Amino acid sequence: MTEPRRSSVQSVERALALIEVVAARGGTATLSELSTATGLPAATVHRLLRTLITSGYLVQMQDRRYGLSDKLVPIGDAAARRNGL
Repeated sequence: MTEPRRSSVQSVERALALIEVVAARGGTATLSELSTATGLPAATVHRLLRTLITSGYLVQMQDRRYGLSDKLVPIGDAAARRNGL
């Protein structure tokens, strides 16, 4: 029996999960914390983080932690406005 076809893209799901984990940890997290929280191998997390940094959604700080970038602010503002907040 074959599995039903997924209607989502795994790498996008994983990247968004990383953003959510960083947000849940107060806006910063280490590679190790992200790997543990998502259950993904550190190498996979690192590749996804590099993409999120290149895209401008995360930043790597001096202490090697990863943080949410200011690029997310207008996205959150738009969501808040849509929800009347």
